[in-house]
Amino acid sequence: MARSSSTTTGRSQAKAEPREPLSKGIGQRIEQMRGRLTQQAFAKSIGISKSTLIRYEKEDRLPDAEVIARICETHRADFTWLITGKGDPFVPNTEEEECVQIPKFDIGASAGPGSFVEAAGEPELISVDLQWLRQDLHVCPAEVSMIYVRGDSMQPTIMDGDMLLVSSRVEPIRDGIYVSRYDGLLQVKRLQRQPKGVVRVTSDNPAYDSFAVNLQDEGTDFAIVGRVVWVGRKLGF
Repeated sequence: MARSSSTTTGRSQAKAEPREPLSKGIGQRIEQMRGRLTQQAFAKSIGISKSTLIRYEKEDRLPDAEVIARICETHRADFTWLITGKGDPFVPNTEEEECVQIPKFDIGASAGPGSFVEAAGEPELISVDLQWLRQDLHVCPAEVSMIYVRGDSMQPTIMDGDMLLVSSRVEPIRDGIYVSRYDGLLQVKRLQRQPKGVVRVTSDNPAYDSFAVNLQDEGTDFAIVGRVVWVGRKLGF
């Protein structure tokens, strides 16, 4: 008797599961690499238009190899991480690559509407030592910005005209000096956590009164913009 030529009768054919694109989430990673830079400034740094960057971040369009190479070279992004999300966001430091660029905003932290990114316009890019940021200050280069402080409320710790290096990573909130926004104004104050979501806001200058805000109160116009990780000043002669 002739055998059936098919040996798969009665068996279910296994179907290959559709693979998830390796580049899924690349828009979010590009946005993470942009950090506190405005879309306009970041787009300019890699030679594309702001509208194109917006499409990349929304993943309406994937960046080509040239754009990816520019991001990696200009902003020290790790190629594998940028494409797949695996590994460390930044390439290891080498003797030839000792500096990284961070934005410096021309705005005082005691005045101006909204966060300093929204109020200051296009920032100036300045080069700082990468090892200093990572090993000494323990901050991510993509999350830091530099601004100037205005006023005397934090004297003698922080003087009028001092430079502040501010990290946008503020969680978890711990006692320290922060840039915050209160009633639409930026300010540099010392924050102290208290029970039930309350934060005590104080100035180092005793001429200024302290006050408390409840972070759980949705009606309070108070937001923590960044944590001050370094203070620098120019000495007069």
